[in-house]
Amino acid sequence: MVFDLAAIRAELPLLGSQAYLNTGGTGPLPIPVARAIQSATEAQLGMARMGPEGVELTERTLERLRAATGAVIGGDADDMAITANTTTGLDIVLWGIDWRPGDHIITTELEHPGLSVPIAVAARRHGLTVTRLSRPEAELELEDAIRRYATSRTRLIALSHVAWSSGVVLDVGGAARAARRVGALVVIDGAQSVGAIPVDAPALGIDAYAFPAQKWLLGPEGLGALWISADARKRVDLTFCAYEAGTDHQVDGSVRIHPAARRYEISTAPLLLCQGWLAGLTWLSRVGWDEIYARTRANQQAAWKALSAVEGLELITPGEPQAGLVVFGTFGRTPEDAFARVLHAGACVRWLVIPPALRASLAFFANESDIDVLLAGVHGLRS
Repeated sequence: MVFDLAAIRAELPLLGSQAYLNTGGTGPLPIPVARAIQSATEAQLGMARMGPEGVELTERTLERLRAATGAVIGGDADDMAITANTTTGLDIVLWGIDWRPGDHIITTELEHPGLSVPIAVAARRHGLTVTRLSRPEAELELEDAIRRYATSRTRLIALSHVAWSSGVVLDVGGAARAARRVGALVVIDGAQSVGAIPVDAPALGIDAYAFPAQKWLLGPEGLGALWISADARKRVDLTFCAYEAGTDHQVDGSVRIHPAARRYEISTAPLLLCQGWLAGLTWLSRVGWDEIYARTRANQQAAWKALSAVEGLELITPGEPQAGLVVFGTFGRTPEDAFARVLHAGACVRWLVIPPALRASLAFFANESDIDVLLAGVHGLRS
C-alpha cells in the first residue's frame, strides 16, 4: 500500500488529542486491533469456547500468530512461543538453565528491571556471579568487554538490543561472537527494537530473543513472543509448564514434549488478545516494514536534531542513527516534574530515574507537529 501518513494517523485515534511520544512504553492502539478484539468478543458470545469450534479456532490463531511474530524477526514459526510479555520470555530462558553455584552471567548496567530483577533473583537463589558491564563498555566495546570477562563458568549473556535508558543500539552480533568462545547462551531483550528497527534473530547468532506486543508493534497488553533456536531448546528446560508443553499426557505427569518452541507455552491462551495482535501485525505489514523502519529512523533523527539545538539541554542518546528513542536531560528538574510539565504542553513522553531524564519515542507515525509540541514542552522546562 502507498504510505499515507494522514490515513495511518487516522487509524490511531489517540494521536488526535496529543503528541504521543511514548511508544517505547506502550504504543497507541490502532483501530484494526480494537475492532478485531471486539469482533472476537462478540463471536464468542455464541461459541462453545471449549467445543470443537473454539479449540480449532484457538489452535489456528496461535499457529498464525507464531508465524506472524516469527516473520517480524526472521524466525520460523516452530521457533516461536507466544508469551505474556517480554519478561516472561526472558524468564523462560533464565530459569530453564541448569545452574550450578559459581556459574556466571554477563549483563549490562543498562538493563530494564524486566531483565535485571530476574538476573538478581537467580543469582541469589543459585549462588551465581554476575558481571554488569558499564555503559561505555556496553555501548562502545561490547564484544571486547564480553571477551575480557567471560570464563569457562559463563553460562549466559543477557542484554538488550536497544538500551531503554539511553536509546543506543547494542552490538548484539558481537556479543554472540564473544559468547560462542566460551559456549554461553545469549538471550536478548527486544522490547525497544522489534518494530522499530529491522531484526533478524537467526542471523545475529544468538540463542533467544524476547519481545512484547504492546510497544512498537502496537498490539494489546498481555502478550509477547519468544524466539528460541532449536539448539538452545536442548539446553533450556521447562520451568513453568503444564498441558500445552506436549501431547500424550499420562496420569503420572509424563508427556511427549513438543519439539517446537511452543513447548514453553503454558495453558489457556488469551484468544481475544491473540486475534487482536494478529490483526495489528497484518495492518503493520500492509503499511510496510521498510517504510516503518525508515520513517522511525528519520523521525528519531529529526527529534534529536531539534533537541540538540536547545541551548544547555543534555542529550544522552548519541547523534548517529539509533532506533526510535531519544533520551535527554531535565534542566535539573526531577524527572517526574519534567514529565508533568512536558505533558501539560501536550506531549506524552517517559520519565526515567537512572539516568534522571526524559525519553521520547519517535515511531513511524510521528509528524513534525509532534516534534514541535515536544520542543515547546522542553523549552518550558527552563522557565
